Amino acid sequence: MKPRYGFFGGCFNPVTNAHVNLANLVVNQYNLDKLVFVPMGDKYKKNNLASEQHRYEMLKIEANKQDKLEVSVIELNLPHALTMLQAFEKIQAKYKEVEPYFIIGADNLIKLTGLSDFETLAKNYQYIIIERNDISTEQLFASNLILSCFKEHFYILKDNPYKQISASEARTLLKRKEEKEIRKIISKEVYEYIKEKKLYNE
Repeated sequence: MKPRYGFFGGCFNPVTNAHVNLANLVVNQYNLDKLVFVPMGDKYKKNNLASEQHRYEMLKIEANKQDKLEVSVIELNLPHALTMLQAFEKIQAKYKEVEPYFIIGADNLIKLTGLSDFETLAKNYQYIIIERNDISTEQLFASNLILSCFKEHFYILKDNPYKQISASEARTLLKRKEEKEIRKIISKEVYEYIKEKKLYNE
């Protein structure tokens, strides 16, 4: 039997305690052998995005604490941003000996259904969908023919106590230097890294 790996993509700008707690919840609930954080690279256009190297290093700080967490550089140091399909193909090519599960939020599942290669993505890959922001996945599957056809490829994490993952809130608190509140959202080690590198000051 192949080892089961989850691939958790995102900006992680910065990585929060909620990201890490959610990763551990998914590992335990779906009996994964490993969860791999896949940070997006610098070519992804988003305001106030720390450099890919800093976001990678912050994820490494968290992943190094636990045996079942690691970080991939597969989307870093590239001349252009990858489409979702391109990213999945790169991951599949690199991790040939594992059974992959791609972890996405329900908000990104909505975006997925609008992609031109959505049917290929639904047909060829397995997903763990994180319910969030009061999005009804049941309604999504009922209203989309492709989703309903490949429903067995989608595993829905319904009981998610970390629905309000908010890196944007962390950035706001960091900018305001509200240390007491910051420590509730990000780990001491990541906070020390952010202060040392003078991130999110503007």
